[in-house]
Amino acid sequence: MNRKISVIAILSLTVIFIGCSESTSDLDANHAQFDLSEATYFNEFIACSIGSKHTPEMMNAMISEWRELIDSDALVGAWIYLPASEDNTYPKNGWWELQWGSQDSAESAWEAWLNNNQVSSWTEKYASVLNCDGPNRNAFEGVFPIGTEEFGKFSDSGYFYSEVLLCNYVNGATSKNAKAFLESYTGAVRASEYEGTGYHFGNYYASNNPDADFLWGEFTNSADSYAKVVELFARDVEPTQFPIFSEFASCNENTDKYDGWTVFERAKPSPKVDFLRKN
Repeated sequence: MNRKISVIAILSLTVIFIGCSESTSDLDANHAQFDLSEATYFNEFIACSIGSKHTPEMMNAMISEWRELIDSDALVGAWIYLPASEDNTYPKNGWWELQWGSQDSAESAWEAWLNNNQVSSWTEKYASVLNCDGPNRNAFEGVFPIGTEEFGKFSDSGYFYSEVLLCNYVNGATSKNAKAFLESYTGAVRASEYEGTGYHFGNYYASNNPDADFLWGEFTNSADSYAKVVELFARDVEPTQFPIFSEFASCNENTDKYDGWTVFERAKPSPKVDFLRKN
């Protein structure tokens, strides 16, 4: 489940006192290592309604045919989210996430997609399985500071578990404040014991989203792993990080919960996807 092509070596700032403090140059060098430029993408979310003929088997067939139609040189990754809770903001909605290297590459790929007669046939064939509103897709700047498998592997079925928070800025803050926070948060996570969970996260900064200024998405290799993450967060991360976060943002109290599958990743052109499995 690669949300970026390679794992970025993003080191948290650790000040070690051994008789004297670090020099200013050492601090500057450490700070420079937290570089998000290669962990930043153009991401789109497409709302999907689940049709009357939706089954895991039909989803497998749909994705198999979809892969034959996409521009695999332009697309970096793609994921499908199906609701795992009736209390989600949109309890009946699924989502199709697409990740691109840039907005320009996304627009070119969409133009080719819409002018492909085979795409029209595929869309009609599977409209009663998963019907997605491509023309009204939502664009985001996606930032993913932690490598996908830094804290553990994912199933060969493509399955992952996700919870998403809808967040808004407070006190006149912007995405600049949110991005500045990521170094501190990432360092706190790495200092904890998340190994084996597959935990990583993404911030999605909205271009024009009436529901939220940004999304905070979290991903693990199972719901059980997420439960472990919640415990570790409360113990090791929340005490130091929540006060900082609260200075610039506020999120919905309840998370939206999803079962997800990786349906394409450029680094692995033919990954297995099995909607019959959640492990």
